[in-house]
Amino acid sequence: MFLSFFVAILLIVFDQIVKFLTVTNLQVGESARGIANVFDFFYLRNDGAGWGLFSGRVNFFLFITVLAATYIIYLIFKNRDHHFITRLSYGLILGGAIGNFIDRIRLGYVIDMFRFKFIDFPIFNVADAALTIGVVLLIIVILFFENTEDVL
Repeated sequence: MFLSFFVAILLIVFDQIVKFLTVTNLQVGESARGIANVFDFFYLRNDGAGWGLFSGRVNFFLFITVLAATYIIYLIFKNRDHHFITRLSYGLILGGAIGNFIDRIRLGYVIDMFRFKFIDFPIFNVADAALTIGVVLLIIVILFFENTEDVL
């Protein structure tokens, strides 16, 4: 249980620091050099989800985030003795959800900044990456390790 909340808190702090640095160093629509041919930093205000889905539906995202975060917190308390990877994934999902929730409450949009250069992929942020990694880890646990002790 402690691991999930610790990961979530660290992630929220890191996410908000990266977003603060983005806002203070770039103008909206401006880019900065990252790793050549891999990614750059591009300041984008996102009022929807990935690929521009549900643009302008801030209240919808706030509602969904509250539901999801509440459910993850319930799972953390319910499954205190779950595997390390399960607890880690709960923390990543919770931290990512709250990181973007803070932006939507404070600003009405989410600050995105990482843009891949080698593929056409939506611009994203630390919270988005954490959510994605957390969900993928959870799917792996459910598919392959749900009833075993094989997970760290």
